[in-house]
Amino acid sequence: MSKYCLECDWQISTADGYTEAEVSEKAIEHFVETGHTVDSLRLPPPVVLEN
Repeated sequence: MSKYCLECDWQISTADGYTEAEVSEKAIEHFVETGHTVDSLRLPPPVVLEN
């Protein structure tokens, strides 16, 4: 999951090592602090390679 601001360069993602709950919490904090609109994008699931 990735969340990003529509008004500035702020972004956060589970690909950066955050949990989905942390990503959501940080997005809410960004909105409360700035009033900026935050949108989200679901990342595709990781590809599992089998031998």
